[in-house]
Amino acid sequence: MPPAGDAATRFAHRSRAQTAVAIACLLAFAVACLFSLRGVQLSTPNPTLQTDAGMYRRMIQRVHAGEGYYSALGAELRQGHYASRSVFNWRTPLHLMFIEAAGEPASHWVLAALAVVACILACLATNRAGGLGLFQAIVTGLALSNCFLFGLDFHLYSDVWAGVLMVISVSSYEFDGWPAGVATGILALFFRELAMPFVLVNHGFALWRRRSAEVVAWVAGLALWAAYFLVHASLVRPLILPGDIPVAWMRLGGLHFVLTTTLMSLLIGFPDWVAALFLPAMLFGLAGWKTGIGNRVAAAVAVYLAIYCVVGTNVNLNWGALTNPLLAFGLVWFLPAAIDVVRSLLAQPKPRIDAG
Repeated sequence: MPPAGDAATRFAHRSRAQTAVAIACLLAFAVACLFSLRGVQLSTPNPTLQTDAGMYRRMIQRVHAGEGYYSALGAELRQGHYASRSVFNWRTPLHLMFIEAAGEPASHWVLAALAVVACILACLATNRAGGLGLFQAIVTGLALSNCFLFGLDFHLYSDVWAGVLMVISVSSYEFDGWPAGVATGILALFFRELAMPFVLVNHGFALWRRRSAEVVAWVAGLALWAAYFLVHASLVRPLILPGDIPVAWMRLGGLHFVLTTTLMSLLIGFPDWVAALFLPAMLFGLAGWKTGIGNRVAAAVAVYLAIYCVVGTNVNLNWGALTNPLLAFGLVWFLPAAIDVVRSLLAQPKPRIDAG
């Protein structure tokens, strides 16, 4: 781990040529994001007859009344004309059964408490890495603001829970707390299988750093989840009917879909071009962040965005609940990165010393 307190980014002490290349890449990516809009709005109407939250709420009510989890879920998926032929559209039971057991508003308070923990850990992690800790707490809080909006039922989305747990997990590594990092990372996977890229990235870091105990912990967690998901799939497959709606996950949505996922945040209240400018800035900040958990966060975000360019539809806006809290780190580190870029541009070139 790089020494704590070193706020210099990768753009510090670069030659003017190198700095110019970095600026050109930033501008080119921003132009590509703006061009990807091409008059098409990012947000699209829900093609189903209801909201996901409404469907999940009715499903929980049916289970509370005594109906089986999978029977209730299948009925609600079909009633709302959701694509129910894919096993991945049948949510694994941990998340919704927890809400049914805990009740409301208790389950929402649990999510809000976890979000507060995530904000504090992100603040401390950034501060220890030499960044603006208080600013990080504010930005992470805004990225997780849906956890505090009790009236909008965001706690019914498993993606939101997984995103909060992923922030807690990655922040734990700043303090060498890998057991907490593994535990919350695997828990995020149990809440939402879309946490798999995050888990694999962190497992890769454990392998790279030859931390055998951590590698074993990740493998054990993955094995438990695999058994859990296989049982889930075995219970779902007999319930899938020939007339169920199929779904095509491979849509090659590219930057347009990536930008769509950023709207699972306060950016949904702004024009689309704002998201098209914020995304390059956040990625630029992550590219420059070299201290602490910077490499880990950047790697996870890079993998997710690469996947989003290929997989996902415009209605999967909620996937952004996993990546936007991680992108929030990049927004905080954009300022130090930009300052280092300016300093590198203005720095006087070192005089050449001729031999002899």
